[in-house]
Amino acid sequence: MWKDESKNSFSYYLFQMMLWVAIATSLVLFMPDSMLATFKLTMLIEQSAHIIGMGFILSTTYLAIDVCSSVIKSSRTKSRQLLLAEHIQDRIKTLTSGERAILREFYLQRQTSLWLPSQECEVKSLLSSGLLIAVDFYATTRRNEEGFKETELMISHVARQHLTKARLKLPQGKPNGEDITYLKLARPSYLTPVTQMKRSA
Repeated sequence: MWKDESKNSFSYYLFQMMLWVAIATSLVLFMPDSMLATFKLTMLIEQSAHIIGMGFILSTTYLAIDVCSSVIKSSRTKSRQLLLAEHIQDRIKTLTSGERAILREFYLQRQTSLWLPSQECEVKSLLSSGLLIAVDFYATTRRNEEGFKETELMISHVARQHLTKARLKLPQGKPNGEDITYLKLARPSYLTPVTQMKRSA
């Protein structure tokens, strides 16, 4: 079915039930008389036409409302996503050196996710602006060797497509000694050391 919901949810079963009621009642109500006679449904229609009609009206009304609400919800979601994408694009243009260093770390370590201290200003800022998101829905934390809380974070899908090497001030080709020195000095002290900077960059 087109309805994209969990099969364990009440709304899923209600939708399925109303759909089948609508199909069944419409078949009976709009079936030609010859077919009604063949299936011996003529008497059923005569005795229960009002019940079948009410079932058809209620089920089709529910389906129409459900479809309309789903379309509206989808439209609002797309609108929010567009606004978020625009916000992220604007935010990327105003990255601070610290925020840029955090984002650069994903590329230096060649990791899709990193455990980062969410209480640090740069990390907080990237989280609030939507450039970083928690990998875990519950934003599970752990404590590092120094006792600070860390959250496993990744660059959001929207932000990833707008982050270029030029934006992050990464070397375009193989980094030279000056590039490696700059990248090492620019890294915040709370990040884990990168042992193979030359290969990672």
